Amino acid sequence: MNEYYKINAADNDFRQNYRLMVGTIVPRPIAWVSTISSDGVANLAPFSFFTCVGQDPPLVSISVGKSTDLLKDTTNNILESKGYVIHVVSNGFEDQMNISADNFPSNIDEFKEAGLNAVPSDNVPAPRVENIPVAMECEFRHMITNGVGHKVNLVIGEVLCWHIRKDVAMEEGKYIDPVKLEPVGRLAGNDYCRTQDIFAMQRPDRKAGQQSP
Repeated sequence: MNEYYKINAADNDFRQNYRLMVGTIVPRPIAWVSTISSDGVANLAPFSFFTCVGQDPPLVSISVGKSTDLLKDTTNNILESKGYVIHVVSNGFEDQMNISADNFPSNIDEFKEAGLNAVPSDNVPAPRVENIPVAMECEFRHMITNGVGHKVNLVIGEVLCWHIRKDVAMEEGKYIDPVKLEPVGRLAGNDYCRTQDIFAMQRPDRKAGQQSP
């Protein structure tokens, strides 16, 4: 029989709980979020606490931590402008994503710092990253604040439209080819991964409520 460590979350500080969470919940997709301030300064930052919430309407969430009472630029800009763009970090954009993760002052444009071109969005004020394989224009819907010493803002937004580069699309944008998308995943610490080992499994064709024989 295998041996285990039993670790109670209540016995840890938030740093240790964070270490265990990012080491357990892997790989995580990276939301590369662009926003714009009321002064017109574009912001770009990656967040790996990111997932889908629902599909009717299509909702996505990002979790934005804060160690002080001040909101991060991403959260502040979303609350002010109500619109933002989530990009999927793909192979070839890792270095630029990593540059944008730095803690730049609010008056600094991360697009320029990372050497990226910004293109206008169709429905929101925030710009998009040029040539990125997939981007989602989003509109702010809800924010939930959790935490005691280290607070986290869970931001939920509705996807208004997708921008899907044609070379990663299938059936005229009905599907996205995961092999061609080449998404980058976040692990723990400084580690990342690429989606290269893909396999398929047929789901059991069992009707709801039907018992196994």
